Amino acid sequence: MSFIFRALSAASLVVFTHVAFAALPSLPDPAHLSSYVVPLTGTAPPGFVNPGPFVPFGMVQPGPDTEGPLNYGGYFFVNNLITGFSHVHMSSGVPKGGQISIMPISGTPTHGDLASYGDPNPVPFYASPFSHAFEDARADYYSVNLTRYDVLAEVTATERAAIHRYTWRLPTARPKLVLAVGHDLGGLQSGTATLRSDGAITGYIQTGDGYKVFYGLRLSAPFSGATLAGGVPMQVDATWHGGDLTMVLSFGTLTRPLIAKVGISYVDEAGALRNVDSEIPNWDFDAVRAKAAAKWDAALKRIELTGGTPAGKQAFYTAMARALQFPNLLSDVDGRYPGPDNVIHQSSRPHYSEFSLWDSYRGQNQLLAEIVPDVYRDMINSLLDFSKQAGYLPRWQQAQRDPAHMSGDPVIPFIGEAMCRGMIAAADQQPLLGAMIAQTNRRAGEIALGYDPVPDPSLADELQGGAGRTGTTLEYGIADFSLATMLNASDPATAAAIAQRSLNYRNLMDPPTHFIRPRLADGSWLAPFRPELGYGFQEGTSWQYTWLTMHDYAGLFSRMDPVRAQRRLDTFFGFPADATPLALQTVQNQITVFGTEYYGNQFAPGNEHDLEAPYAYDYLGVPWKTQIAARGAASIYTPTPQGLPGNDDLGALSGWLVWTMLGVYPMNPGTPLFVLGAPQFQRAVIHRPGGDFVITTSGMPLTNPFVTGAALNGVASSRAWFVMPRSASTLSLTVAPAPSTTWGTSAADLPPSLSTSPLSAFGCRPN
Repeated sequence: MSFIFRALSAASLVVFTHVAFAALPSLPDPAHLSSYVVPLTGTAPPGFVNPGPFVPFGMVQPGPDTEGPLNYGGYFFVNNLITGFSHVHMSSGVPKGGQISIMPISGTPTHGDLASYGDPNPVPFYASPFSHAFEDARADYYSVNLTRYDVLAEVTATERAAIHRYTWRLPTARPKLVLAVGHDLGGLQSGTATLRSDGAITGYIQTGDGYKVFYGLRLSAPFSGATLAGGVPMQVDATWHGGDLTMVLSFGTLTRPLIAKVGISYVDEAGALRNVDSEIPNWDFDAVRAKAAAKWDAALKRIELTGGTPAGKQAFYTAMARALQFPNLLSDVDGRYPGPDNVIHQSSRPHYSEFSLWDSYRGQNQLLAEIVPDVYRDMINSLLDFSKQAGYLPRWQQAQRDPAHMSGDPVIPFIGEAMCRGMIAAADQQPLLGAMIAQTNRRAGEIALGYDPVPDPSLADELQGGAGRTGTTLEYGIADFSLATMLNASDPATAAAIAQRSLNYRNLMDPPTHFIRPRLADGSWLAPFRPELGYGFQEGTSWQYTWLTMHDYAGLFSRMDPVRAQRRLDTFFGFPADATPLALQTVQNQITVFGTEYYGNQFAPGNEHDLEAPYAYDYLGVPWKTQIAARGAASIYTPTPQGLPGNDDLGALSGWLVWTMLGVYPMNPGTPLFVLGAPQFQRAVIHRPGGDFVITTSGMPLTNPFVTGAALNGVASSRAWFVMPRSASTLSLTVAPAPSTTWGTSAADLPPSLSTSPLSAFGCRPN
C-alpha cells in the first residue's frame, strides 16, 4: 500500500537520491542475532519506517519524531529536528501513529524560535537539532543527543510500555519535559491530562482515525506541571481537556538521569497504568533493555544462517525483525480490548490488530505462520472475533477500526495460511469458513458481470489513474482461490464453484493486446487503452497487475502465448541488464518515484502488487531467469537509510525479502506451495515447532548464483517448486556459476496452475 504523495519536487528527489548514509552500528556479534538488525534501514525516503525500539508484535513502538512533511512513520533521515518521542508508529504510506509524545528540554524556550511549517503538523518551537553521528539505533534501544539542550535521550520497550532515560549534561540546565497530548502524525487532536494523587499523569488522545489511545506516565523525580498555553498549573485530580493540549513538567536539580515510564492502552487510563506497572515495575532502564535484546535474540534465532555476507545478514535480520513488528497487541495485560462494536471485550488469549492485509499476503503472513504459529493462531482468532463483533472481516485493521485501505478480500489468504497448515482446530474451522464465505457474498453484486467494471474516464482521469476496479477483480480472484483450497476437502462442490470464480481474470484478458484491460459496465473495453497508464488499477498499471494471477499462470500464459509472456517479462525486468544487481533495479525504482507514480512498463519493487512477478519465469520453464530477477530485486534492500525500495507497509516488503534471500517463495497466498529462487546463504535453518526446515546449497551462492538441481529429503527433483512439509525436512539445492537450461524446464516440471491441476495440488491440508 503505497499512497501517492505528489508534493515531491524534482529537486527533493535529487536530495533523496543522494542522501548520505548514516553511521551504522559496529560489526555484529554472531552470538546475538539482534546485533545484525539495523533500524536506520529505510529511514530515508521512501521507507517511512521509524528507528525506535520495540519487541515482537508489541503494542508500544516508541521512537523519535522529526519535522514534516512526509514523515509518515514519524521520522525521516533527511530531516534535521527531533520534535519528541512518541509511542505508536506504523510503517505505512500515510501519517499514522505519533501518539503521546514526550520531549526533554531545558529552560523556557519562547514561541517563534522555529518556523511553523509542516504537513499536517507545524514544527513545535521546542524541537531540537540532532546529528546522526550521535545517534545509536538498535533492535532493543535508541539514543540520540539533542544538540539544542545537550540532553542524551534513550528509550527501550516492553510489549505495552516504554521506558525513557534522559540525561542533562549541562550543570546549569533547568530540566523540563514536554508532554504533547493533543497532536499526532495526523495533525492536531483533542486530548486530556489528569494529575493523580500518586504523581502519575493519565489521559487520552482522540485520534483522527476514530479511536482513543490512553496513556499512563510515571516519572522518577518530583515535578510541577502547567499547560504550555497559558501556564495554568496542574492540580491533583484535575483534568485538562482541549485540542493541541500540551503540558510542561518542571523538575528541580536532578542528581541522576530522569526516568520516564509510559504505558498505553486502547481500553482506558486504568489499563494504561496497569500495563506499565505490570511490565516495568521498577526503574531499571538497563534491565528492561536487556530483556528486550533477549527477546529479539530468541525471535531471530528461529532462522539461523550460515554463509553469506555481513551486509546480507544485516539486510536479512533487519527485514525479519520488521516482519515480526506487526500485527500488534491490542489487548491489555488483563485481557481487555476494544471491539469494532465499541464494546470492551475480555479474552484469555492475546488479541491483535494493525493488519495490513493487502500488503502482507506477499510473504509476511507465510513467515509468521511458519515460525510463530501460536502467535499466528491468536491473530486468526482476533480476526474471527472482529467478524463476530462487526459482522464482517476487516480489510486493513487499525486498532478496533477497519479503514479498509486498498481492495479485495486479503483477509482470506491470511486465514488460509493457518487453515491450510492444519493450525486451526476442527471446532474453529467452520466459523472461519462461514465468515469468509459471507465476506465473498457481500461483493457478489460488485462482480456480477464476472468483473468489476470501470466508469468511462476522461483523459485527465486516465492520466491520473484511479478507479482501481480492474485490479480489484484480480484481488478477489486471489481470495477466491485461497478459499476454494480451504473448502476442497470438506465441500468440493462449493470449492469448485468458487475456484471457477477465481478465474474471472479471463474476462479481463484482452485478446488483441494480451494484457489485463479494464472493461465498462456495458461489456466494452476501455478505449483507448494504454497499458503503461494506471487507470483501472490501484497504485499500478496493467504492466504490473497482469501478473497478479499466480494461481493460474498456465491459463494466463496460454492466452498470452508463452513466447510473448517471456518476452514481456524480459521487458518488464530489463533482461539481460537486470543480471547485474542493484544498478538497473535502483533506476527502475526511481522511475516510479520509489513506487508512488505509475507510468511505463517497468517492475515496481517499491510496492506489493507485482512482488510475485520475478517468480513467474518458473512457470515458463526458465527458472534461471527467476533467479536473476529475484536476486536483482533483493539487491536494492541494503542495511542503509536508503535500503527499502518503498514504504514497508507494516512488514510486507520485509517479509518478501526474507523468503527471497532464503531462495524459496510462497507463490500462492493461503497455501503452503513454494517456488524456488536464488538462495543467498549456504545454509538456513528455519526452526518450527513441528520440525526444522533446512535449506542447504552445494556451494557458495555468492559465486554460484544459479540453482541447477534440487532434492527434498534426499529425493532428487527436476521441479522448481514444492509443498512445504510440516515435519522436519531438508531442501538441498545444487548451485553453479552458470544457469542450467534443462533443469525445471519440461511441462511436467512446472508448478501447478488451476487450469492444469486440481486444487489438491497446491498442498492445502486443513487437518
